[in-house]
Amino acid sequence: MIAVKNLEERAKGIDAMGVDYICVHTGYDLQAVGKNSFEDLKKIKAVVKNAKTAIAGGIKLETLPEAIKAQPDLVIVGGGIAGQKDKKAVAAKMKEMLQQG
Repeated sequence: MIAVKNLEERAKGIDAMGVDYICVHTGYDLQAVGKNSFEDLKKIKAVVKNAKTAIAGGIKLETLPEAIKAQPDLVIVGGGIAGQKDKKAVAAKMKEMLQQG
């Protein structure tokens, strides 16, 4: 979910539809002003009863520990790997961190 005004209400409604996952995502424009998806993830986890939760947007090596702490069922990484010179090494380190977390 991105740019949703009442996150908790919308998450409850989507959860009631029987979806498998509900994902919170912070776009580049909001990341540029210091926003992230961690608080949004906490909000939906508090109201979602059936669906699994996912997080995307701004996930990179430096922010992955906070993402792990928020305990999503799925972590989606795009630019945090694609934008790195050694993509394989960054992906391997993230995998290691996720397995330990």
